[in-house]
Amino acid sequence: MKEAKKAFEYYENGEKLKAVKIFEKLVFEYPNSKEYGRNLYNIPTIYQELKENELAIKWYLKVLEDKKIKDSERDNSRGIFETNANYKHYASTNVGAINYNSGNFEEAKKYYQLAESKYQYYNTSGTDLKLNKIKLTSNISDCYEKLNLVNDAIIVLLPHALSESPRLENFATSKILMLLKKHNKNIEFKTELEKSFTDIEYKNNSLRLKIYNIFIEIYPYFDEKLTLEYLKSTELYKKLKQ
Repeated sequence: MKEAKKAFEYYENGEKLKAVKIFEKLVFEYPNSKEYGRNLYNIPTIYQELKENELAIKWYLKVLEDKKIKDSERDNSRGIFETNANYKHYASTNVGAINYNSGNFEEAKKYYQLAESKYQYYNTSGTDLKLNKIKLTSNISDCYEKLNLVNDAIIVLLPHALSESPRLENFATSKILMLLKKHNKNIEFKTELEKSFTDIEYKNNSLRLKIYNIFIEIYPYFDEKLTLEYLKSTELYKKLKQ
């Protein structure tokens, strides 16, 4: 604990390299410490702040590969809105961000998708879970657009645009409308969406659509009933009809 305290003091004083070296030492010398996961995760986050991207990715991958770390463990050390550890989830997300900012869009998409599926985000708040999904989906959409897969960039956002949003403004809807305008796809997409409505598959409280030959699953966020009438009442559909 004394060493960790010293590391945080170095960090707060801007001596981040000294701080990260202490965390490396702690991980090596105290692998069974209850602070092990946090100490390990601190290493790549500091390297990322220092723009040492190769070292950051190296250590983030160590976080992903470490079987002792469980994202589901209760931990609010990052703030009151974080209820679980999520070290692997954020490690995967950050590897995605580093690759995206370096122009490696396929690799970025891979790690964003891993954060969405394999290293899922844990939180006791349904609102925070939904917001996290929307943020990740937006990142994946950005990757698709950079890879010139515009249809995929739009479709990945659609489940969130056709369900309730935790915020007053539905961010997924706004982003789809921006993509449609930017790539001159309004009429084409409207036609595809209308066509998908003719063959909806209902599954319990969810539904499935096929658009651009891609199947998408839509789940309710709150207590909305996913019916054709509901889909046509969404902001996205109304804006497309204008």
